[in-house]
Amino acid sequence: MKRNVTSAVFGKLKCHIKDRSYSVKMDYKGKAIDIRFFCETDDAIERLLPLAEGVWRARVRYFKAFREHAATELLELLNGFLDCGEENPPQVTAAQLRKVLSVPYLIIFMLTGNDYEDEYFEITGGDSPCLHEHCLVVSFDGDGNISDCDVKSLF
Repeated sequence: MKRNVTSAVFGKLKCHIKDRSYSVKMDYKGKAIDIRFFCETDDAIERLLPLAEGVWRARVRYFKAFREHAATELLELLNGFLDCGEENPPQVTAAQLRKVLSVPYLIIFMLTGNDYEDEYFEITGGDSPCLHEHCLVVSFDGDGNISDCDVKSLF
């Protein structure tokens, strides 16, 4: 694993030997977004960095795809998680969710598959009290197509 990795888009990446990852914080609309690269193979960063740079350059498109997919495909699941059998459980509308997800807080790049042959990334958002300790994750394949999504509990 290389200790010094620099990108024209991200600048110098911080190396984390312990979990074989790199990280950098990027600013978007005044909010910090954590960018992480998990590198299970020695050549992973060389494969993931060009993908990440392309995603960052087209971030408006990807953030919109993330936000819209989450608001349409995950809203019912999220509200089901928020309904814990209370009399008047909290519920989130699609408009509220779109606003909360306007800027994600994390993008993870990694290799997946049997022999780590495929590039893959996840965009995560939902840092808001109205989501009651839940976040939404939308996964994309190396071609930028949505491949999966989920609601995750943060507790």
